[in-house]
Amino acid sequence: MFALLCGTLALTTLLLIFFGIYIFVAYVFCRLGEKFHVGSFLKFLIPIYNIMLLCDCGGISRWFAAGIVAPGFVAGILKSIGSMVFAQGPVVNNLVALVGFVTSVYIWGNIAKRLGKNFWLWGIGSVILMGIPCLFLAFDGSMPSSGNGNFHDDNGTKYIDV
Repeated sequence: MFALLCGTLALTTLLLIFFGIYIFVAYVFCRLGEKFHVGSFLKFLIPIYNIMLLCDCGGISRWFAAGIVAPGFVAGILKSIGSMVFAQGPVVNNLVALVGFVTSVYIWGNIAKRLGKNFWLWGIGSVILMGIPCLFLAFDGSMPSSGNGNFHDDNGTKYIDV
C-alpha cells in the first residue's frame, strides 16, 4: 500500500513538473509572439500549433513546423514496424535528428534575424544550448526590424530604424 502511494505521489510530481515546464515554454513563446503580434498565450498552449506560430514569428512558411514534428512521428512508425519489415539502424535515427536540428536552427535563426541578431549564432546556439538563448530573445528589449532597417516618412525624409 505504501509503495502504491509513493508511486502515485512520484507520478503526480513528475506530471506537475512536466506541465509547469510546458506552461513556462508556452509563456516564453507567447512573449516572442507579442513582439511580432502573433498569437496569444492560449494559442501557444496548443502543442503543434505553437510551432506554426513560431514560424509566423520567423516570417517563414508554416510547413517548417512539419520539419520538427514529422521526423519524430516517422521514426516512431518505423520503430513500431521496424522489427517486422526491416532492421532500423542508427542511420534512420541520425537522419531524424539531423532534420530536426536543421529545421530548429532555421526557425530560431529567422526569429533572431528578424529581431536584429545574428542568424547563425542565435539559431545554432538556441538548439545546442537547449533553448536558453530563446529566453534572451523573448525577454530582452529587441523588437522586429522593418525590412532592411531603412524607411521613409511621408515627406521623403529617410530615417534609420535603430
